[in-house]
Amino acid sequence: MVAEWMEFLWDVPEERVALWGHCQRLFIRYSFPPLQAGQFFLKHAETLEKDLPAKELHELLLLSLQWLGGVITVSSPVYPLYLLREIETRVWLLAVESEAQMKSTGDFSLFNSNLDTVSGSCSSIIDKTASIITKMDNHITAMRNKTTEKLDLRDNTQEGVAQRQKRRVKASPSRRSAIETVDRNTDSEDGFSNMNARVDLQLPDENVKLEVSLSRWEERVGPEELERAVLSLLEFGQISAAKQLQHKLSPTHVPSEFFLVNAALKLAAVSTPWSEIPISILDDEVRSVIQSYNIPMEKHLIDPLQVLESLTTIFTEGRGRGLCRRIIAVVKAANVLGLSFSEAFAKQPIEVLQLLSLKAQESFEEAKLLVQMHSMPSASIARILAESFLKGLLAAHRGGYIDSQQEEEGPAPLLWRFSDFLKWAELCPSEPEIGHALMRLVITGQEIPHTCEVELLILSHHFYKSSACLDGVDVLVALAANKVDSYVTEGDFSCLARLITGVGNFYGLNFILGILIENGQLDLLLQKYSAAADANSSAAESVRGFRMAVYNHFDMKHEAAALLESRAEQSSELWFRRYDKDQNEDLLESMLLYIQAAEVHSSIDAGNKTRRGCALASLVSLQIRMPDFQWLNRTETNARRALVEQSQFQEALIVAEAYNLNQPSEWALVLWNQMLNPEIIEEFVAEFVAVLPLQPTMLIELARFYRAEMAARGDQSQFSVWLTGGGLPAEWAKYLARSFRCLLKRTRDLRLRLQMATIATGFTDVTDSCVKALDRVPENAGPLMLRRGHGGAYLPLM
Repeated sequence: MVAEWMEFLWDVPEERVALWGHCQRLFIRYSFPPLQAGQFFLKHAETLEKDLPAKELHELLLLSLQWLGGVITVSSPVYPLYLLREIETRVWLLAVESEAQMKSTGDFSLFNSNLDTVSGSCSSIIDKTASIITKMDNHITAMRNKTTEKLDLRDNTQEGVAQRQKRRVKASPSRRSAIETVDRNTDSEDGFSNMNARVDLQLPDENVKLEVSLSRWEERVGPEELERAVLSLLEFGQISAAKQLQHKLSPTHVPSEFFLVNAALKLAAVSTPWSEIPISILDDEVRSVIQSYNIPMEKHLIDPLQVLESLTTIFTEGRGRGLCRRIIAVVKAANVLGLSFSEAFAKQPIEVLQLLSLKAQESFEEAKLLVQMHSMPSASIARILAESFLKGLLAAHRGGYIDSQQEEEGPAPLLWRFSDFLKWAELCPSEPEIGHALMRLVITGQEIPHTCEVELLILSHHFYKSSACLDGVDVLVALAANKVDSYVTEGDFSCLARLITGVGNFYGLNFILGILIENGQLDLLLQKYSAAADANSSAAESVRGFRMAVYNHFDMKHEAAALLESRAEQSSELWFRRYDKDQNEDLLESMLLYIQAAEVHSSIDAGNKTRRGCALASLVSLQIRMPDFQWLNRTETNARRALVEQSQFQEALIVAEAYNLNQPSEWALVLWNQMLNPEIIEEFVAEFVAVLPLQPTMLIELARFYRAEMAARGDQSQFSVWLTGGGLPAEWAKYLARSFRCLLKRTRDLRLRLQMATIATGFTDVTDSCVKALDRVPENAGPLMLRRGHGGAYLPLM
């Protein structure tokens, strides 16, 4: 099964996770032996170590550790204890590496949702690993105690039986040797070793393979890796786990970072509330650290927070400095909240952030530092900000401050103003998550006043729009449509006016505009719109949106189309001002607006304006495809020059339509410019006749051009290279004649073809064929003279 998976689906990470989860479920369902199950995951972890990410490798080793430790089967361990500790060290290293990768990428989803069937969900990979390893340690201890109790009970039972037998018969030598064997086993190091011995006796072959397969693991986890695992745990704040791992594997060597961390925690405990304290009240260990590292003091007084910041520079990066910074962040947050350090440090960082958000106008810097120093899911940060904003809105609504966003009064220090919320929203790295959290409050909220509900929708739309989350905008518009009925039923037109002017999506919420006007609330709408335009920094965009909504409602098609065209021109101007021309969002918007203007013109049967709108949209598409050449905003002369230089008919047609140059006289110059390239002119004329007719005036003018060119250059072919600016081909006359014949061939009117050939001169074959087809006497023929012959018949003399 694994081989088939590796052949077809191995490159998909989700499929690999599904494979390991499926294997885990099969092992549990069919009661697979724990040794074989553990070795399965261990073998694949070692084989695929270079190909798998750290998070996936961590999950495989963690599953192997649980099987080999007997946690899943609730049985005795099937591996020697020292080998389990080696795997445990590797698991800790991978957990720290995975946690660091998650923090850098912002992905806080648990990787093992399909794998972990033993432990519950934890806040991070390190917390989950600590929980599982603690459970395994407790399990091994319980199994050891249970085995010891069984051996003691068996010893007591056998001693009682032996005493009764001594009374009856004399014990035989063989039974005495068996009792002595049991005594020796009881007096051995502990019962757990006997248990391992029995397992070894049962599975000799497997243990031989085990020692061979694990030799590389023993070599890999050396003292350096052990110290790195311990200090990495310390860096991520897992102090107890780091101490336990250090005590398990190397109790004699304690890194100096442990003493620094203990000193930092003791200093933090006396830092809340903040004040300078005498050094005499500090612990001996803290004083020793201060003296050892020459931390400056003034008059035997110290500032604990300042000393903590000095300790941060003493730590090495990745070996406790991050923990010290997090301690400082918690100390500052605790001082703002009026909590002791121990109480704040015991809470989850997300809980401390929630408390800080309730003092929004006083604790932004502390909250910013807390978020920077701790790993928090974006969804959790967004949920806390949204809930705090709702609490502030409710307080402002009860106090009547909801319409006074610019005034200083209000429910301080709660978060309720747009400007304050936008500043706090910088703490969340994902803007769509903020929009989701705000809209989720509207969907699931109970008894939220309509005024507060509208503010939540407006702010949610702001974050959806700024992050280009189109799905969120669609869901929000649908939700607003569902809310409109309840607003109209209760006659709350003020909220409707606030919603449509605050969101500014007049295209999607146009129906609200109709409801307000039908209910005679136009004055209220204009009042709300004016207030929104004054408060909004992008007032111009709001004005255009509002005008567009009014034009659509009152069926003012010409005004709506003119507004769309002006907005399209402004968007293209914005693109020309950009330094990076590869950023074509403005051009895309301009093209969309031209198309919308053409749709409006087509609805009122304005054919020429519709055609021009489509032509301008096509011209914008050319600018997007070829940004190195300026297609837009050309003068008439430059547009004519660009038209003449085009060698592709489709591009030339777009330019001609966009600049009103689609005239026979203009096309004559375009065709003449291609005459020296017969291959190009043939393709160009073929595409031309498929779209446009060959006008007689244009063809006659081309014939005159041909005759004049041949007359001017007919006797100077040998000097053509230096007489012309760019030089002409050596056989220019041949190419020119071939191109003109292509035009003659495409001309279906024989009289027109005859006229062209006659004007151009030099095409006697074409002239003769046309004369013959028209059954005409040649103009250069002599007079027809007849004489009367015998019998009265007239015979020609010539």
